[in-house]
Amino acid sequence: MAGEMADNVILVGFMGAGKSSVGRILAARLGRCFVETDEMITATEGRPIPEIFAERGEAHFRALEDEAVRRLALKRGDVIATGGGLPCRDGRLEALRAIGTVVWLSGDFGALYERALRGGDRPMLSGRTREQAEALYEARKPFYAKADFAVDTTALNPDQVAARVAAALAERLTTPPHPALSPTGGEGSSS
Repeated sequence: MAGEMADNVILVGFMGAGKSSVGRILAARLGRCFVETDEMITATEGRPIPEIFAERGEAHFRALEDEAVRRLALKRGDVIATGGGLPCRDGRLEALRAIGTVVWLSGDFGALYERALRGGDRPMLSGRTREQAEALYEARKPFYAKADFAVDTTALNPDQVAARVAAALAERLTTPPHPALSPTGGEGSSS
């Protein structure tokens, strides 16, 4: 059930949101293992993601992400950072929510874009203008918005973001659901 500390914590968001950095810090704070879907894929394929994109294309990479999502279902109690596009396929965010609490690391596009440019080789930015990258961000936002909750990373460093995520997770554990929103809450139920 989402919100229990035994469940996985899954970080989603656009390139530059800090999923990997925040994930490592959050895992250390919570005493959990850290898993990165992009690292799962590179370990399976034996080569870096830019090479996978260049040699096999985006469709092949997205198929590898499907397999990574299936393997994530075996994980318990981990902090998981996904690639930016992983939750942006029909049914994927729902699959992630079935195995844990999904947290959207959101932010102002300009800040995310600048961080992503500084962050190394990003196949989804390669050959795209800023406007095209922003259109990609806007197309992905409806998928990210299905997360259990969001933390705006725009003006925060990774440690601050991890602290906010940890606090929100703790609050979710201690705050009983509102009766009107609870599946067993009677007339006002939203089940």
